[in-house]
Amino acid sequence: MISGVSTSPVQTLRPFASSLASRAKLSQEAEPVKGTTAQSSAELTEEEKAQVEQLKKIDKEVRAHEQAHKNAGGQYAGSATFSYQAGPDGRRYAVSGEVPIDIAPVAGDPKATIAKMNAVSAAAMAPAQPSGQDRKVAAMAASLRAEAQAELAQEFRAKLSGESKGEDEGGAVNSVTLSAFAAYDAGSATEKSEKTSGNILDFFS
Repeated sequence: MISGVSTSPVQTLRPFASSLASRAKLSQEAEPVKGTTAQSSAELTEEEKAQVEQLKKIDKEVRAHEQAHKNAGGQYAGSATFSYQAGPDGRRYAVSGEVPIDIAPVAGDPKATIAKMNAVSAAAMAPAQPSGQDRKVAAMAASLRAEAQAELAQEFRAKLSGESKGEDEGGAVNSVTLSAFAAYDAGSATEKSEKTSGNILDFFS
């Protein structure tokens, strides 16, 4: 899961599974619980084996979910952290995770903010099954992007209105033209960001 709020520069993409243990750094595979010895499958009951298989499945899904956030978030995403549950085999399995992401607007640069919010939104929705928090972060990014687009449109209006001073009525720039210019430029900024931000969309798993 990814986390982020508009009032804070960093949000977290939160777990899509419930937290059952303390958070820990990413490990590549299930680890033996400290102070215990991992058991072989032959030493487990059928019920315990079923529990282990379920934990393995959850562990795999959680790691894939958080990795999708991390890959799509690029420079704006932090390192994934996980919560673990001990299995009957004496190993720890990731049962939830989160990835922090920078969702702060780029001060004084609406074009850069638009590009950044596109990346944040892509990161939030990257997993196959985005969590409720993931969707919340994506919605925040969309809202901030809309604000930046409005700011950009306002800048164009001011610029083009200044250029049109002294022109006669036939040469005046109307509001429709101004809006079209702003929309075009915002689209150009988005297209440019997709080409220059490390091909963020190419990282989707």
